[in-house]
Amino acid sequence: MKITKFDIRLIKENEVDYQAIDNEKITNPIVAAEFFNKVLEMDIRGQEVLAMATLDVKNNITGVFEVHKGGLSSSIVEPRTVFQRAIMQNAAGIVLCHNHPSGDPMPSGDDVSITKKLVKGGDILGINVVDHIIIADSQYISFKEKGII
Repeated sequence: MKITKFDIRLIKENEVDYQAIDNEKITNPIVAAEFFNKVLEMDIRGQEVLAMATLDVKNNITGVFEVHKGGLSSSIVEPRTVFQRAIMQNAAGIVLCHNHPSGDPMPSGDDVSITKKLVKGGDILGINVVDHIIIADSQYISFKEKGII
C-alpha cells in the first residue's frame, strides 16, 4: 500500500515596515479599521475583499491575509479558508475586515450569518474572533460594537 506524505508550510510573501502604523496591537475597532486601511487600503478597493489580521494572546498583530476577493457587491468565504490561515499562524485570535465598495457600511444578512459561523468555528478551535469590521469609504462598522458578536 502506498501512502502519500504531506507537509504544510506557511510562506511569508513579503515583510514591509509600516512606519505609519502607531499600534502593533488591536485595542479597539478604530485601531483595527486604521490598520486595514493603511496596510491593505480597504477604504479604496474597487471590489469586495475579506481580510484577516492574526493576533497573539496579547492581541499583537502577527500577520495579515487577504482571504478572499469577491465581485462588486459580494464575497463568499468558507470558514475553513479563514481558519486554515489562522491555525498556520498559530493565532490566538483574529480580526476580520471586509469592504463595501458601494459606500454603505451596513452589514448584509450574509455578512451577519458568515460572521456568526466564524465565531462558532473559532470557539471550537480555540481561536477568538475579536471583531469583524466593515469599511466603506471613510466609515466603518464594528460587529463587536453593534453587539453582533
